[in-house]
Amino acid sequence: MQISFEEAAIGHGLEAEVPPLTMTIESGVPVAIAVETDERPLLVSMMLGGRIHPDAGRILVDGREDLDELRRRTALVDTPFVSEANAGTALRVIVAEEFAFASMPTATRFVRRFLAQHQLKDYTNLPLRALPPVKRIELFSELAVLRPGVEGIVVTAPERHGGSPSDWYGSLAAIANRGLTVAIVTNVATARALLALGALPPLAADTVAAGDSAASSSPIEG
Repeated sequence: MQISFEEAAIGHGLEAEVPPLTMTIESGVPVAIAVETDERPLLVSMMLGGRIHPDAGRILVDGREDLDELRRRTALVDTPFVSEANAGTALRVIVAEEFAFASMPTATRFVRRFLAQHQLKDYTNLPLRALPPVKRIELFSELAVLRPGVEGIVVTAPERHGGSPSDWYGSLAAIANRGLTVAIVTNVATARALLALGALPPLAADTVAAGDSAASSSPIEG
C-alpha cells in the first residue's frame, strides 16, 4: 500500500496545526516522520490513517483520493486519545479486546497462547504499565495487523514510553518486511536515530529543529 501526501495541511499560514506536507510512504521498510509540538503527532497520525480530512492539499492511497478506503486499510497503534489503552488494565483484557476488534475468539486460552507466542506469558495478569516499552510497541503493532483488511499501521510517538529506538525498531521492520506499510510518527531526535538504524530518510512535517534551515517536508540529513 502506498500513502501519499500532496501539500496536505491542517489549518493555514503560521497558525497551521500541520503545515503543508508532501511525502510518499510505501510498504517494505518503516518510515519515520519527524514532527514537533505536542499535538502534531496525533494529527499527522490521524491524517495518515484517513481519520481526518486535510484543510488543504490531498491524501492519496495507491494514487486515489479515498480516505474511507485509507481508514479501512490502516490501523492506528497506541495513538494517544484514540487507541491508547489504559495503563492499569490487565494485559489479558487488552488482548481480548483487540481480538474482538479483529473478529477473533476471545477465550482466555487463545489470549494466553498469543501472549506466550510473543514471550509475554509472565505479563498475562499484570497491568499494561508493567510491560517494557519494547514489548509494548511490538505487542500493539502485532495486534493491529490482526484486523481484517489492515495493510498499514501508524505508530504514534513510541518514544514517549522510553527505551531506545534500537530496541523496538526491529519488530516494526519485521512487520514491514511482511509487506505492510509502517509509518512511525515521532520527534526529530528519534527520527534521526531511526535513520541510522535503516529507516528510510525521515520526513519533516515541520521545521526540523530550532536553528535548522530545512524546509517543511524536506528529508532530514543524517
